[in-house]
Amino acid sequence: MNISKFWKSSLGFSFFTFISRIFGYLRDLVLSSNLGASAIHDIFVVIFRIPNVFRSFFGEGAMSQSLVPSIIEANQHQTRFLNQVFTLLVCILAVFVLFVELFPVFFVTLFAPGYLADLDTLNNSTNFLRLIFPYILLISLVAFFGAIQNSKKYFQVVAATPIIFNITLILFALSFSNLTLGVIGISILIAGALQLLLNVLYTAKLGYLPTFDFNFDASLLRTFFNRLLPAIFAAGIYQINILVDTIFASFQVAGSPTWLYLSERIIQLPLGMFGVAIALVSLPNITELFKSKKSKALLKSTMTGFASVSLIGFGAFLGLYFLSEPIIQMLFQRGEFLYSDTLQTSSSLLAYAFGLPFLMSNKFFNTIYFAVSKTKLVLWLGVFSLLLNIIFNYVFVYILELEHVGIALATSISSIFVFIVSVAWLSLNKFFNMGAVLLAIAFIILIAILISNTYYLYG
Repeated sequence: MNISKFWKSSLGFSFFTFISRIFGYLRDLVLSSNLGASAIHDIFVVIFRIPNVFRSFFGEGAMSQSLVPSIIEANQHQTRFLNQVFTLLVCILAVFVLFVELFPVFFVTLFAPGYLADLDTLNNSTNFLRLIFPYILLISLVAFFGAIQNSKKYFQVVAATPIIFNITLILFALSFSNLTLGVIGISILIAGALQLLLNVLYTAKLGYLPTFDFNFDASLLRTFFNRLLPAIFAAGIYQINILVDTIFASFQVAGSPTWLYLSERIIQLPLGMFGVAIALVSLPNITELFKSKKSKALLKSTMTGFASVSLIGFGAFLGLYFLSEPIIQMLFQRGEFLYSDTLQTSSSLLAYAFGLPFLMSNKFFNTIYFAVSKTKLVLWLGVFSLLLNIIFNYVFVYILELEHVGIALATSISSIFVFIVSVAWLSLNKFFNMGAVLLAIAFIILIAILISNTYYLYG
């Protein structure tokens, strides 16, 4: 990999992601100051998780990691391949959206069973889900066009796209004195339409406009679908784990979903700016090096990516470890968001922070697996992570009684176990050298010590 080009692309992606996160913070600030840790805010946080989980299945992560290598392999058949994928994506998502519109109570019950205890909350949740769920179709098509841009090594536009979403919600929130779920839902749909328009226009500029093609070629689509199922687990596993957290949180005291949501949003800043950026920029390069069997260059590329995400992730963790409460107080404590909310949110932020270096590294590891066609490994690691998260959630919440802090800590601990397995596999298969193993061991030991010491604050 050309290191200077690697960093240029990574920093370009990170810059627009950073701007997006700034507007994301302003969006959360406007909502939290207007709504506080109220029932409406809890419903927004919990129910908007549902399209976001499926967005990870059909959208950015899964689409990029499975589609980008497949586009490169399709060679002269790229246009035909993309048209067939576009056709399948639109048809499948249209049917899925219709199903959710017809049976919203089922999905609310599945994703937030704690809401069954209150009829008003359940009704408001189902109505809100019906309103916003078509967003999954819009944002998944955004991911489709973004993957095409990434395969051509254009990363900035898709990174800037979430800025439109955040600005739209901010403008709607500031324009209405009574911020209802209906207003929030309409703003989400308009934002999704604007995001899609931007990416369609930019991809057309690169030479591609989709058309429907129902003459499916199994041989052309096979490698894409061989990657897609594991990609769903790889891209969606973090969202699924957060969803598991949300289910447990729906049984906790009022405000718990909001506290977890805001702390997880802070974690998303370094994760999106650097973890996702380095993973996306590395994917086409690692794929090309593996196909051309340039083993030395491939090792250098994987080591550069791992060292980058690990050190950046650990630096971000240290900042959150020492400054979790001041960060939340500065960012959110105003209006209806009280000091008591700051304390609760900063506690879960600290628990999420323990897993940050490992979450960032796992994003990069998935890139390697997809580039070298080790998709089954991604599938098994996803299942492993999900099972661990469920077990740790139960232990921390109901046995150790750590409440919402235990929910966040479970996500972090499960990411550490996945990290250990991945480093071992990558080292045994010559994608990492001994330096990577030593770096991983140092991180694990240090963070294990910090977790054990910090536990006494909540024990």
